[in-house]
Amino acid sequence: GPLADRVFEPAMMPGGALVDVFGGFSGVGPGAGMGVMFVIFGAFGVAVGLGGYLFPAVRDAETLLPDHGGG
Repeated sequence: GPLADRVFEPAMMPGGALVDVFGGFSGVGPGAGMGVMFVIFGAFGVAVGLGGYLFPAVRDAETLLPDHGGG
């Protein structure tokens, strides 16, 4: 997609902006930007899941909300 093609791939080419930060574990060159993107968005997904678990209203929603009577 555009984010990979225009941001992450150029940033992970030799001399790119993110090479010093992520180059050690994802490598440098074609495809490395996509790998970094997967890692970043995966970490974001984990953070959202943990945030939902740590927020009691979300964690206990099944016990807090009444059952729907159905149709």
